[in-house]
Amino acid sequence: MEDKSFEYLNGYRSCCKYYLNGNVNIILSAPHGGNLLPDDVPDRTEGICVDKSEIRRYKTSVLRDSRTDDFTENVANELMKKWNIKPFIIIGKWHRIKVDFNREIQEGTLNQSEAISAYENYHTHLNNAIDQVNQLFGKGLLIDIHGHSKGNYAMIGYMLTSDQLNRNDLSDASFQTSIESFCSSNRNECIRGKTSFGTIFERNGLDIAYPSLQNPKPGSRTFFSGGHIVRHYSPKINAIQTELPYHTRIGIEAFTNAQRFAQTIVEYMKIHNLFMFK
Repeated sequence: MEDKSFEYLNGYRSCCKYYLNGNVNIILSAPHGGNLLPDDVPDRTEGICVDKSEIRRYKTSVLRDSRTDDFTENVANELMKKWNIKPFIIIGKWHRIKVDFNREIQEGTLNQSEAISAYENYHTHLNNAIDQVNQLFGKGLLIDIHGHSKGNYAMIGYMLTSDQLNRNDLSDASFQTSIESFCSSNRNECIRGKTSFGTIFERNGLDIAYPSLQNPKPGSRTFFSGGHIVRHYSPKINAIQTELPYHTRIGIEAFTNAQRFAQTIVEYMKIHNLFMFK
């Protein structure tokens, strides 16, 4: 259920909804939770996409991250209810089979005109949110919320691959994270130490998280390091991709888990001296 404090606006043909009157330097993005299927927009299927006379073949992913839209709204509602803060919010409403907001534009739309308009609209609002946060606060955090079905664990993505996370030392100068502005001086602590997002996530009663202090390395498990949104926007703002297992966002404790997630965000922001609001 939406909190009345958030008066969402609809994007182009209801491809997304957004709230850009935030009072805190937090942005929540949920690109894959939508279920709308506009009839006149072709499905994204495996095939060929012609881009400026260049032929590319994409293996498209079309599975919906079920209930990540509801989960994100509940996180925002808890932030408002408990701390009186309103994050900036962008939530996808079109099903991923029509447009994928978390891929580069050709793969995300297969160059279909209506999908392109929807894609550009989502990213216009996300860009606007980032610009506002940077102008108002000078720094902030973008959290891109996803779901997965690979196991009962969460993945915290900072653009580090599983091979990189499986190393004992993350201080390699060639490594580049999506939170580099406050992480580069002590990357081991920031990514999987006591102050890491994964450790705080676990401490608040959520799932096992990779990476964290107790679970620093994903090993051979499937691990998603961060998609287009985190990679594209992290040069402008600190960004983290969270991949939540099915039971966290859909099970009987889904609402409680959203509250725990909100608590995690606030603690993480405070620990790293990021938390600012107007």
